[in-house]
Amino acid sequence: MSGPSNVLLWFKHSTHNIKQLNQILAQTITAGLIRTIPTWNCIIRAYAKSPAPIQAILMYNHFMQCSSLLPDNHTFPALLKACGRLLSLPKGKEIHGYVVKVGLDSDVYIQNSLIHMYGVTIQIHDSRRLFDGMSQRDIVTWNSILAAYVANPSWQGEALVLYREMVFEGVEADEITMVILLSACTHLGALGYGRMVHVCMLKKGFVCVLNLDNALLGFYAKSEDMDAVFRLFGKMGPRDVVSYTIVINGYVELGLVDVAREIFDRIPSKDIVLWNSMISGYVKVKRPQEALELFHKMEMEMIKPDEMTVVSVLSACSNLSNLQFGRWVHQIMHRIDIRMDVFVGTALVDMYAKCGSLEDAVRTFYKMKYKDVFTWTAVIVGLANSGHGKEALSFFSQMQTEGIEPTEVTFVAVLTACSHSGLVDEGCYWFDRMVGVYKIRPKIEHLGCIIDLLSRAGLLCQAEGLIRTIPDEDRMISYKTLLSACIKYADIGIGEKVAKKLIELDPQSHGVYVLLSNFYSLAGQWEDVMEMRRIMKELDLNKEAGISFVEV
Repeated sequence: MSGPSNVLLWFKHSTHNIKQLNQILAQTITAGLIRTIPTWNCIIRAYAKSPAPIQAILMYNHFMQCSSLLPDNHTFPALLKACGRLLSLPKGKEIHGYVVKVGLDSDVYIQNSLIHMYGVTIQIHDSRRLFDGMSQRDIVTWNSILAAYVANPSWQGEALVLYREMVFEGVEADEITMVILLSACTHLGALGYGRMVHVCMLKKGFVCVLNLDNALLGFYAKSEDMDAVFRLFGKMGPRDVVSYTIVINGYVELGLVDVAREIFDRIPSKDIVLWNSMISGYVKVKRPQEALELFHKMEMEMIKPDEMTVVSVLSACSNLSNLQFGRWVHQIMHRIDIRMDVFVGTALVDMYAKCGSLEDAVRTFYKMKYKDVFTWTAVIVGLANSGHGKEALSFFSQMQTEGIEPTEVTFVAVLTACSHSGLVDEGCYWFDRMVGVYKIRPKIEHLGCIIDLLSRAGLLCQAEGLIRTIPDEDRMISYKTLLSACIKYADIGIGEKVAKKLIELDPQSHGVYVLLSNFYSLAGQWEDVMEMRRIMKELDLNKEAGISFVEV
């Protein structure tokens, strides 16, 4: 190191490499070059932009305790940026207090930084109070308060109102203003306003600006106007991975995954974000086999997967019950040291459970350091669907002991466990607790589980009564369940009533007539059996063969 100017240059170009930053800091201290305010400010600014902004705060604390130098107006904007990135409101307020104490609170750069810090920490009233109290405002001030409103979901509409005030005051918008406004329009679904912003951009000559073009792409994609996305994408100058990701995700959201794949295949250099978008797209549109094939291609091209990749791929394995592929993914995770966060762990538990490997599901569950309600629900669902009702309820009790509040999906799993294992008392108890204690309104899935539970237990009158509380359009499956129970328990009286209801609900269903034929056979009503078969023949309704497979 030859002098302070080189120090400033090195810090400026090393903000994304924390190891390199630490090495430069150590050399700076060793060389005795850390004795000026500009050097301190450069160090704090570099750490504030780095992956470890907490280091900027720690450097400031050390600076205040160990140096005779005092921070100046260039110190605090970087510090407040670090507070914003860390969402550290207490430290931000502490710095604000110090700024007021030393008389720097009228500095426009510090005021802008305070507005931004309060905005990202969801203190919109403090941001607006500072904004309204400023005697001088520049475009950064307006952009800071607009961004503060957009960062707060309840206040995003105010950003559009405030922009109108900005125009009335004669303040000239810049590219950042346009990006902020398009973000607000995207969140609000304000298609008309967003198009007006686009027209404004063209009038101001804001063309071939990558960040702005990407914001426009995101706005039109979110508005499902893919024709506009296609036109804009075609006219763009430079494109980056963000541009391609927005377009691919836009087509995927509309279910046009084949169009997305065509674009994906034309991209010469793809990063992990693009691979993840395409793989998750196949999973979203329920084409899991293609998701696995694309992941295999990704592996062949030596692209290292991340946590998001494996979550999508494990979901595809779950949908296909492909245990062998799921185990291979798990091995890859170990090989490249994928972090076992709650999302990855839950996806693994779900995959093993749905593929029938309950031992692996439970083992993975217990290895997880942190489990949320989705993790608990995944293991309960796996046990419930495999007929291990008592074990599922045991996990449910453990979950409540851990203080995890169950969701409506968790209760579907619990009631399924009771139904599949014939636990009538337990099922009715937890249904009552769900409604009375957890205040969860029963949905058709919950009622279906209870109806199935009562039907399997031979409590046919109670099951029939519960079906009457369900809307007509949702009764078909429940009536089929009840009629099967009537056949099992030879209850001709209730069965005849259910049979009539089924014909009323769906006179074209082959499954209904097959079930009715079986019921009338049990009842010895052979004329009705012949009638059912005649109707089936007339409608050419042939019973479809079932398909099942197990991965060995």
